[in-house]
Parts: sequence; structure tokens; C-alpha cells
Amino acid sequence: MSAPRGGGRGRGRGRGRGRGDYYTPNDHQNQNQPQQQAEPDRAASTNNTVDLLKGFLARRYDASTKLLNFSTIATDEEVAKSGMFRHESTQKKFFPALMVICDDMLETREAKEAAIESVTLCGNNITNLNVVFDLCKTLSHIKNLDLSGNAFHSVNALKPWKGRFRKLEHLIIDPFSSIGWEEELTAWFPKLKILNGTQVRADKPAAGDANMITDAPMAVTPQPMTNAPTPTPTLPTLAFDQQKEEMIVYVQQATNLKRDYAIQCLEAGGWDLNRAGELFTQSQPCLPPDAYN
Repeated sequence: MSAPRGGGRGRGRGRGRGRGDYYTPNDHQNQNQPQQQAEPDRAASTNNTVDLLKGFLARRYDASTKLLNFSTIATDEEVAKSGMFRHESTQKKFFPALMVICDDMLETREAKEAAIESVTLCGNNITNLNVVFDLCKTLSHIKNLDLSGNAFHSVNALKPWKGRFRKLEHLIIDPFSSIGWEEELTAWFPKLKILNGTQVRADKPAAGDANMITDAPMAVTPQPMTNAPTPTPTLPTLAFDQQKEEMIVYVQQATNLKRDYAIQCLEAGGWDLNRAGELFTQSQPCLPPDAYN
């Protein structure tokens, strides 16, 4: 007797299915296991990075002087262990992430202005602003900025920050070899008064003063009169009241700083001797040799 047709078809289907791999619900779970394991690892890594950056900010912030000290970042022990500032590729990620953390800790513009007035980036040997550009986005309000001890080849390396720091009053940077770089740099920052210890723009007088002084940059070299001998350029000497003059002399004697640098130190510290002393101690490794008598 021949087999029923239905039975033949059933055997055919059974053999066909048997040739393939059997699928079970566990297969889908096994496929997702590597991804599920990676997610906690990534979360832990992110948390570690956030903790590292918060710790760095805490170590480098001085509330008494309202200073963020970002000098010689690569020598920070915890940052060095992480390798985050070892190469330019990682440096470009480090600083923007640092500014994000700063934004999270100081959420409003008012909070940033109340907490931070000065930033030093000295001694980082950077050649351009690619690594630290985001400073002008997060802390554009700062009054004092130290860029000495870096490797900027020309004033053009600072051009991305042109017009960015609208309230900057004091700037320290290693001199450039080009002629007229001081005037160019002064024009980029409308409130800049002191550049490398030298006054480059005068204060505005009180309202109603007949001898109105504008915010235009001061000439570095005086122009000679026709048929007159060329005068020897001299740096402007600032006049202060007796109390401030005594403070300037005291700082000069205590630190051996030249007058211009002593004034800059006192002004950055709000004419408070204790704050000025702390600023001097923090900035001392980055001060050029000609800052001293």
C-alpha cells in the first residue's frame, strides 16, 4: 500500500527544517550580552572622567583670589596618570570637557562672574588656541589672563580670541618678535589696560572731566616733532596715592619685582596685600626673568 500523500509532505518538511540551526530564545539574550556588559563599563569610565575633572578644578581653584590656575596641566599628578593631557588629540578633548564641568558647577553667568576673575594658562607649551579655545565661551568675563610660558609663534596664533574677552584688563604673554604686536593685541580687547606690566590704555576719568580720556590704545613710542631730535622712548610711570605707593614699595621689597609687575600683582589682587602675595606665589614659576630687578 502506498503511503498517504499527507504523510510524505510531512516528512519532507521535517527533514528540511532539521537541516538548519535550531533557534531558541536564549540566542537573542546571548547576542545582547556583550552590549549589556559594555554599557556599565562606559558609564563607569564616564563617571571616572567626570570625577577626575571635578577634582582637578577643585585643586586648581583659589576662592580667596578668584583664580583658576590651569598652569602646567600636564604635570598634575592625576591628569598625568590618566594620560588626558599627554597628546594634542587628547588635549583637545580634555579642555572642552573641563569647561562643561565648569558650566555644570557654575550654571549662571552671574555665578561665574562672582567666582572667577582670573585664569592662568602659563607653562603649558601650547602653540595655538585649538586646545584651550573653549575658555572664551565659558569664561569670557574674566579680567586677568596669563598666557606666558607657551609656544605661540606669532600674535596671529591668538586671533581666534580676537574680541572675545570683552572685560579683560590684564594680560601676560611672552613678547613676539614682530613690530607693533602690542598695539594689535591691545585693539583686540577693548578693556585691556595692562600688558606685560605696562599700561597700554588709560582709565576713563569721572563724568564731566574736561580732560576726557578714551579707551583708545596708548601709543607705545612717542612721535618726534619735525626737525627735533628723536626722544628716547620711556615707559609710562603710574601715579598712585600715598597708601598705594607704600604697598607697591612693600611688594617690590618683598618679592624683588619691578614696579610694573608689582602694580599688576596688586591690581589683580584688588590692592589686598595678602591676595597679592598669594597671586605672586602662584604665578612665580611662570614669570619671565625680566620681571625682577
